Amino acid sequence: MLEPHRREVLGLAAKGALAGVTAAVLGRPGSRAFAAAASRTHFRALVIGSGFGGSVTALRLGRAGVDTLVLERGREWPTLPARPLFGSSTRITDTMFWFRHLTRWPTMLPVPIRPGPGVVEVSQERHLDIACGAAVGGGSVVYTGVTVAPPRRYFERLYPPGLPYDELARTWYPAVRAMLGAAPMPRDVYDSAPFTHSRLWDRQLANARMRTRPVDSTFDWEVIRRELAHTIQPSATIGESDFGCGNGAKRDLTRTYLPAALATGRVQLRALHEVRSVGRRRDGTYSAVVRRLDEHGADLGTTEYTCDMLFLAAGTLNTNRLLVAAREEGRLPDLPDTVGTGFGDNGDQANLRSQPLEPIGPVQGAPCASTAFLPTGFGLPLRVENWVLSGSASLPATATFALTVDTDHRGTFRYDPASRRVVLADWTREKSAAAARATLAFSTRVIEANPGSLPVTVNNLYPFTGHPVGGCVIGRSTDLYGRVKGCKGLYVMDGSLLPGNVGGANPSLTIAAIAERAVAGIIAAGG
Repeated sequence: MLEPHRREVLGLAAKGALAGVTAAVLGRPGSRAFAAAASRTHFRALVIGSGFGGSVTALRLGRAGVDTLVLERGREWPTLPARPLFGSSTRITDTMFWFRHLTRWPTMLPVPIRPGPGVVEVSQERHLDIACGAAVGGGSVVYTGVTVAPPRRYFERLYPPGLPYDELARTWYPAVRAMLGAAPMPRDVYDSAPFTHSRLWDRQLANARMRTRPVDSTFDWEVIRRELAHTIQPSATIGESDFGCGNGAKRDLTRTYLPAALATGRVQLRALHEVRSVGRRRDGTYSAVVRRLDEHGADLGTTEYTCDMLFLAAGTLNTNRLLVAAREEGRLPDLPDTVGTGFGDNGDQANLRSQPLEPIGPVQGAPCASTAFLPTGFGLPLRVENWVLSGSASLPATATFALTVDTDHRGTFRYDPASRRVVLADWTREKSAAAARATLAFSTRVIEANPGSLPVTVNNLYPFTGHPVGGCVIGRSTDLYGRVKGCKGLYVMDGSLLPGNVGGANPSLTIAAIAERAVAGIIAAGG
């Protein structure tokens, strides 16, 4: 059953934290200044998407004085400390999924929901479900906050030689961490009851002679402490993360890069603006045809925006959809043939272990406490992270999320003329198999070192990734600064740039760091 406060929540969605910054820049809604600004359709730069790449791009362009519009298909969500805002695996709402009739998520049973602009899109591609954020702030609203870089060895194996790891490690990774306020879980939070499962996970890996380390996270530890003190509605401490934390427990991009971008006075943000196509006009400018939505998902009509510089940051799935369609339909005929190639699932795998003899706590808190990188012994190198089972008080089990370093298995986005859709055409279950074997080998090693711990078989009918990367790979489809080859003024600034695999890490930090470096180079060169 849907939550009863749905309509009230949707009404509040337009009153999020960024609205005050927007009003300060453009004037109050209803004023002549606001009306004039809201009716503009040409900008020096358009940024499609407000996730990590888009938010970085908007801030740096704004600070450089570039007249910029950010187009975001999803809503801006408010912060509601007093009551639940988003749904979860144990509390289904129709704010969870982007225009779906049935829920679809690992371990979640299909439940009917009303289609609308929810916070996560799940695209059912052939042999792979791809999940991506659909909100102001993009994936930062729905990710688990882990902010970690890939090891140098695997980065250098995957990325082009001209993209120097030393420069990222010295300059751009630290800049992003500072901007996001990333920090490891404090000891008092780690020692609390909702993180009993985290302490058990660490202890069991130590018994298997695997060294874990605290991991930087963008969860707001002061808000987590307020949850623990029962002064605000619980969210993160009861395992909610996948569909957002409405009480402000995450320091998502609506609290960091985006308000800083709007505060420059050179950046506007328009939410509920879904870009349906992009192309180049006869006068040399770029265009984006946009479907405008209301907060319930109703179609309000179509607008065409134009620009001199077009930055694609719609996320791997939708950037590939837009560009491959534009090439095949003749709107961007000069796009390289490599656009759409080199996609990968980042080796994403989930694994459960039953713990019938060990206490796991009354609930499992969502923030990840620790991680271990395991370079040898499992077929593929892999990073394992302490994960969460939302609503798992009755299930004595711990969860691991694994990200394997897979240099071989890639897919291609292709245009289907019959449906006029872009699809992941050549993905097979075998392309996920090596990562699955590595994760199972890891779990077996831990079980052997911890008597009483047992494997749990999860009947996932479909492979799944929440970290789609590639398709417009840096150094192949673009230069080393995201400029699309052969298309002056066209740029890619999101996970599409990554070469099908981050290299043993979650994507967010590397996406943002590469975007920081790229935009700095573009601004310095004047384009």
